[in-house]
Amino acid sequence: MLKKMRNTLTAMSVLYLLLGIIMLIFPAQVSDFICYLVGLMFIFLGVSAVVMYVKEDMKTAFTSFTLVFGILFGAFGVYIVLNPKLLASFIPLVVGIFLLVDSVSKLSVAFDLRKSEYKDWWQMMIVAFIILACGLVLIMNPFGAVKVSIMVIGGILIALSISNIFAVYSYSKVIEK
Repeated sequence: MLKKMRNTLTAMSVLYLLLGIIMLIFPAQVSDFICYLVGLMFIFLGVSAVVMYVKEDMKTAFTSFTLVFGILFGAFGVYIVLNPKLLASFIPLVVGIFLLVDSVSKLSVAFDLRKSEYKDWWQMMIVAFIILACGLVLIMNPFGAVKVSIMVIGGILIALSISNIFAVYSYSKVIEK
C-alpha cells in the first residue's frame, strides 16, 4: 500500500511540476486554452440539450426548459470561444478567493501551534499573511492579473510538487526505520 501511495504521489508530483512549468512559461496560452475548453464544454452541453429536446416525442414544460437552457449554454459557449479574454479575467478572482480561504486556514493552524506552545508558530503566521496579501491583490485587481495569476498557479503547482516529493521521501525514510 505504501509503495502504491508513493508511486501515485510521485506521478502526481511530476504532473504538477510539468503543469507548473508550462503555466510559468506560457501563461497567456494556458489562459486561452482553459477558456476555449470551458467554451467548448458549454457548446457541447448546449448541443446535447437541444438534441435531447428534438429526440423527445412528448414535449412538456421540462423539455422546453431543456431547450431554452441548451440554447443559452450553446450561445454562452460560442461567446466564450469568440472572447476568451473575458472569461480569463475571472480566473484571478477565483484564485484570490481560494488564497483568502487558504490564508484563514493557515492562520488557524498558526494559532493552534501557538496554543500548543510550538516556538516557531510565528512562521506559519507570516506565511498566512503573505498568502492573504496575494489573495487580496488578486481580488482587488482581477482583470489586470490574468497572466500573473496563471504564473502564480504554476508556481504553486511546482511548490506542491516539491513538497509531495519531500513528503514521499520523508515517509519512506520513516517506514524504513
